[in-house]
Amino acid sequence: MILPGKSMAIVLTGVLVIAIAIVLPLPQVFGEGGARRDVVPHELERNAKVMDMLYLVEFEATQASAPTSREQTIERLDTLVIPTLENLGKDGKVRAGGIVAGTLAGAFVVEAKSKDEVTEFVRALPASNIMQWKVTPLDTFAHRADIEKKVVQELRAQK
Repeated sequence: MILPGKSMAIVLTGVLVIAIAIVLPLPQVFGEGGARRDVVPHELERNAKVMDMLYLVEFEATQASAPTSREQTIERLDTLVIPTLENLGKDGKVRAGGIVAGTLAGAFVVEAKSKDEVTEFVRALPASNIMQWKVTPLDTFAHRADIEKKVVQELRAQK
């Protein structure tokens, strides 16, 4: 069977596109996250040396630091609170977080190599002295799943 000129061009174009798609690596279909989002971080989480630890940092303004005048309130908000909140919103180490509505209390998840690094990070924030801080190390979901899988294997082996 002989194909007319246009049909032959379409077939050859299709073959060329398929050949290029096979030879060249294509970017992820869903951009930065997508289908590989669950696979790649899981592999990184298995190797603790590759990925920093995650820490939950909770904070709340202390009563001892409460301003006593309107001028003090303006000063503290301008020089301490607002710059701290802006820093937390822009810093690449902070994965997620927020403020409890209507309060000066909140939490965020930060990525760091150690608890000492988190302490340094928190102390560098402008409002560090007027807040009470609590830092809790977090296990990743993948790491905890691996631990639980080992427990299941051990329990099955005890039969």
